[in-house]
Amino acid sequence: MKIRVALMLSALLLGLVSVANAQLKAGSPEDEAYQKIQAEKDVDAKLALLLEFEKKFPSTNNRTLATVYMMAMDIYSDKNITAKIAEYGDKAISKDPENVSALLRVSRNYSAERTNLAKAVEYAEKAKTLLGGMRSQPAPTGQTDAEWKQWLDQNAQSADQYSSYAKMLQERAGK
Repeated sequence: MKIRVALMLSALLLGLVSVANAQLKAGSPEDEAYQKIQAEKDVDAKLALLLEFEKKFPSTNNRTLATVYMMAMDIYSDKNITAKIAEYGDKAISKDPENVSALLRVSRNYSAERTNLAKAVEYAEKAKTLLGGMRSQPAPTGQTDAEWKQWLDQNAQSADQYSSYAKMLQERAGK
């Protein structure tokens, strides 16, 4: 199950990367910087490139910045730097408020850290609403209808669980 979820998250991130690539003008300085990020294999060097991209191109399109923030969030997650996970997750959400993956991952992080539980509930509930609306949309390019439905189902289940867990933590904190 963990492998399947990891593969689904990888497929989603690859989709986000494709969206970001499609939104940059080929050969532009932003595109060149983004391609360099994509090609970098060393995690620390990649993180440095992501942070440099953020500083150098703060006015690039929102979806590209959200993707850059999600990649930074992944690295911080791998390094277990929870404050940075939340910081970059919130940045991704501010640039792309309908980014279900960011909403769920930040919600989970807030609950795991037992911080900002109201926002954890808010983000999980927003993800549930967005996922409900996505059910009527066709599968994204590169995914079968079955894969799309599975992704929607798994994320809706996660959103329910994250919301319930954060609400339970809120109730316990209130007692």
